Amino acid sequence: MYALILPFHSDVERLDKTLALLQEQGRTWQIEQVLLCHNGPMWSEEKRQQITQKMPAGVELYHTDDKGIGAGYKLGIKNAKSPYCVLSASDLPFGFTDIQSLEKIFSQSGQRPELAIGSKAHPASRIAGYGLKRRVVSMGFWFLRALMLGWKTPKDSQGTILIQTELAQKMIRWSEYDNYFFSVELISLAQKAGAKAVELPVVLENHEGESSVSLLGDSLKLAKALWTFSRRLHRMRVSDLK
Repeated sequence: MYALILPFHSDVERLDKTLALLQEQGRTWQIEQVLLCHNGPMWSEEKRQQITQKMPAGVELYHTDDKGIGAGYKLGIKNAKSPYCVLSASDLPFGFTDIQSLEKIFSQSGQRPELAIGSKAHPASRIAGYGLKRRVVSMGFWFLRALMLGWKTPKDSQGTILIQTELAQKMIRWSEYDNYFFSVELISLAQKAGAKAVELPVVLENHEGESSVSLLGDSLKLAKALWTFSRRLHRMRVSDLK
């Protein structure tokens, strides 16, 4: 059912616990594919062997010279064969609670939404160590998105993304971002194509430290990216995305 896409750059050690957890519980959550997507300059042969020796059966390793988490996500989406993609992080910050929430929707309605987001902003989410600065940054980023992309934009664009593979593969043909802004781009393009974004409650047990985001400097960068992207998005026709 699910293709779990885990981009990584230099955080090889963080994969150890993730791979162990997947080996222990992955089948329980219908994870058919695990795609480790290395993005950036090619690693050493020693590093590559460190990873491959620890990879359980069914885990696939991919590489792109393009740097950025968005580049990793796109690489995984292109190679996904399961019906749904789960775009997460190398340390699986929410465990499998995002998939659990999506499966709960399926058990109640018999359908899975085309697009869902494991959202820290969901009122039922349990987030440990989520400090005031992170909340301020998140709300500020949401306000900028809502102002430029419309008020239906999800409260959290940087959580996990659970999306039908066919839809994701169509949307990445229109993607121009390889960095973290790719998440905003993918969600917005999917919404433009008619998908409704459903935010899912998640559990985050251990959140490391406070945000390093600069409220002023990074907000200006985000505003610039949002302005450029919003102009392109508004010019696009829904028929272009089909």
